[in-house]
Amino acid sequence: MSCAACVAHVEAAARKVCGEDAVSVSLLTNTLTVLTDDTSDEELIFTRLRASLRSAGYTLVAQTSDRKNIEKQQQRKNAAKLCVSLILTAVLMYVAMGHMVGLPTPAFLHDPIVTTATQMVMALAVIVINFKFFTGGISALVRLAPNMDSLIAIGSGASFLYGTVMLALIIGATVRGDTSLAGKYAHGLYFESSAMILALVSLGKTLESRAKANAAAAIGKLASMMPDTVTCIRNGEETVLALSEIEVGDVVIVRAGETVPVDGEVIDGHGAVDESALSGESIPVEKAVGDGVSAVCTLTDGYIKIKAQKVGGDTALSKIISLLEDAAASKAPIARLADRVSRVFVPAVMGISALTFAVWLATTGDIAMALDLAVCVLVISCPCALGLATPTAVTVGTGRGASMGILIKNAKALENLHSVKYFLTDKTGTLTEGKPTVTDVVAIHGEDELLQAAYSAERMSSHPLAAAICEYARQKDTPSLSAWDFENAVGEGIRVLTERGECLVGKASFLASRGVNGTDVDTLRQMASELEEKGRTVVCVCLDGRALGVIGVADKVRADSRAAINRLKKMGITPVMLTGDNEKSARAVADECGIEEVYAALLPDGKQELILKYSQSGRCAMVGDGINDAPALAAADVGIAIGAGTDVAVDCADVVLSRNSLCDAVSAISLSRATFSVIKQNLFWALIYNAVCIPVAAGVLYPAFGVTLTPMLASAAMSVSSVFVVSNSLRLKFKKIYIGENEEMFDKKQSIVISVEGMMCPMCEAHVTKALLAVKGVKKAAASHEKKQVEITASASVDTAALKAAIAKAGYKVVDK
Repeated sequence: MSCAACVAHVEAAARKVCGEDAVSVSLLTNTLTVLTDDTSDEELIFTRLRASLRSAGYTLVAQTSDRKNIEKQQQRKNAAKLCVSLILTAVLMYVAMGHMVGLPTPAFLHDPIVTTATQMVMALAVIVINFKFFTGGISALVRLAPNMDSLIAIGSGASFLYGTVMLALIIGATVRGDTSLAGKYAHGLYFESSAMILALVSLGKTLESRAKANAAAAIGKLASMMPDTVTCIRNGEETVLALSEIEVGDVVIVRAGETVPVDGEVIDGHGAVDESALSGESIPVEKAVGDGVSAVCTLTDGYIKIKAQKVGGDTALSKIISLLEDAAASKAPIARLADRVSRVFVPAVMGISALTFAVWLATTGDIAMALDLAVCVLVISCPCALGLATPTAVTVGTGRGASMGILIKNAKALENLHSVKYFLTDKTGTLTEGKPTVTDVVAIHGEDELLQAAYSAERMSSHPLAAAICEYARQKDTPSLSAWDFENAVGEGIRVLTERGECLVGKASFLASRGVNGTDVDTLRQMASELEEKGRTVVCVCLDGRALGVIGVADKVRADSRAAINRLKKMGITPVMLTGDNEKSARAVADECGIEEVYAALLPDGKQELILKYSQSGRCAMVGDGINDAPALAAADVGIAIGAGTDVAVDCADVVLSRNSLCDAVSAISLSRATFSVIKQNLFWALIYNAVCIPVAAGVLYPAFGVTLTPMLASAAMSVSSVFVVSNSLRLKFKKIYIGENEEMFDKKQSIVISVEGMMCPMCEAHVTKALLAVKGVKKAAASHEKKQVEITASASVDTAALKAAIAKAGYKVVDK
């Protein structure tokens, strides 16, 4: 495929077999994606597809293991052909025009027949080298499905044919002895145009293909990060095997600096793992026995043994690559405009070219001028720019998202995000951390006694609130009392006997029902009421008949949730909370985050109904993480799943956030807006370029201004247009995207050097480096025990005091100079 017209022809051929809505073709990746419910005979469908595409002039290419090597060999051949074409064309231009600019030329070239024949031979050599344009273009014409190659073949072929006719006329004039007429004919040749068109188009195609490869680099970069060989334990011995030989259940050894080759569980050792390739988070994560690790992550420090659970195409990396490939091959709705234009573009250009030739021949009688302008129309038109406008931007955009830990599954989601009006979000696990924690301890007598009593009772319970209280008590190093005779009143509270008497933990009404003094119960009820107004879940504690106080438990709001909501408002998007939690808790979290519209106590179908309601007023994005969010995610215009959520939620979503941060949802919208802006720029350029350049090439400016184009300039302009579209898409790699609360400071970096005493060896250097990398905003840290210092690259928002504190905590002394 060479242009948007080819895409249209391939789609038409595939739809004859698979139906209207089951086919997607990508010019960028040269892929055909087919969706079918009939999996009973895939081979039959494949055979029919191959036959239909062959009749349309295209072939299916098998994705074999050595495909990349074949492509590299082909690229080398194409580069060699391009070099020879450019050299021959340069010599041809010298022969044809050197004498016009005063360059010395050999005497034998002063003969009209010799110089014309020389030009013809060199032009023919360039045509033979680039004959693919003629084979593809002419065969497409025969099938009445012309493409860009057809335009190039006709333009170059017509110029060559005209030059051949001129050679015949020169020979005839020479035979008759009319050297003056022969010389006149020799000045009107078009062999140089025939060769130059092919050479410049080939150069443009080479630059375009390199730019396309750069646009799709995110996919190849991820795949290339995997190691070729793996250290594995087989039959009790360490063995180095090819990655493809690793099987599920194998034990793999990974040392510091090596890449994890499989998804699995750590069964021995510990270390720090850099997961930035998957999550975008630069701070290494500590891994120990029982923790899971994923392929393509790097072990920055330590030594681990991993039991392989997923290998090859089943790993998280392979799924991400598959998502990126699917997104690159999918089409954004805006691409339909280019599809509609491309179906008639090439036939229309050929018609305009024929009309140009006829009009200028009729008005001027100058066949050379008429041919010149007709060829210009053919070669200046650029259907490939239309075909590349959308997929290049989508591919770069989704690749940029993947590097930020944002996985966008298809082009439609990427486009829809830019115009989101309502941002509907779940509460638990999305705005909040999804884990109850103790927020308030209000004691009547003493906090230590209150915590000790509550801990002694709750450690015998399996309730989530009990786990939160026990965790808090352990952090405070609170001792527990001996306890027995556990009794659980479901939904009310618990009772245990301790060495200091009966302990009651639960609602105030539960304590009252167990005979606690009414005055004490009223006191506890008042204390609980104040905390409940803040959205806390409250338990009252009583020991041996005495009221000790209350403990408030809540699901903490994520540190960056408020920043994300504030940013959404600045972007003109209305945030809405949908939750199954009670009204008080929901309102407390909403107030903390800055959300005005709140819907509480919702069942899954209730969330779905609200999504449909809001969708009537504008495009909606829904963010969630649980099974109960799946219907709402599926119903929204764009479903966004927090990466740590359930598999069901992730499967139903269009966008997956690997880092579990709501700020990444805002980043996804920011990325979508930037991508959509580039798509509109590309389409505008492609359409305006053709709308302006084709009339100019046809000579509309000649009567008033005497301005015309040559085929050489036209072919150069055509090549530039395609390269421009792809290059414009590549700007997305460097465009600033929202990345968090202190985005402006985050983008700016600072270099800091701190003197450190106590580092004695490379192991000490590793400890200091590890401690510094754990500080948020630190990009790099290079410690040297010989220089007794550490060089740090960090965000401008990072405080030097925090860096010094991290070094001191690691056991080393900071020296202030």
